[in-house]
Amino acid sequence: MKPLVFLFACFAILALADVPVEDVKVETAPLSWKQAALTDGGELYDELCAVCHGMQGKGDGPAAPALKKGVPDLTTLATQNLGVFPREAVEKAITGKSRILSHGTVDMPIWGRTFENAMPGEKLYVREGLARQRIYNLSAHLESLQAE
Repeated sequence: MKPLVFLFACFAILALADVPVEDVKVETAPLSWKQAALTDGGELYDELCAVCHGMQGKGDGPAAPALKKGVPDLTTLATQNLGVFPREAVEKAITGKSRILSHGTVDMPIWGRTFENAMPGEKLYVREGLARQRIYNLSAHLESLQAE
């Protein structure tokens, strides 16, 4: 039974039993990993990116001084792109698809493969779909950090 249908059924039964709804304590289950993949852009950023890019995305994370190349200020991506957040370029940077060999190596990890390998027991198309969703969520979070 779907959770929403189950919840509605519970409230219908309680209404028939004359139990005030405000006296009912509803417990919610923790999110499944599939549901979390739909909501975790900020959490992904905090866990994976903030160490270098900083909590606010300004490139001032605790690991930034140890890197050979400067860490970009992620809050200015839209400003640098005529006011439009460059989602496709950001997603390519996250996945490693935008690496240009002539520019040398990049210190940033490639997260696309990491996300795909997160659930080894799942089928490849499921892992790839969840990886794309997480990359999108992460880029959406970065868009929310853009300076006004």
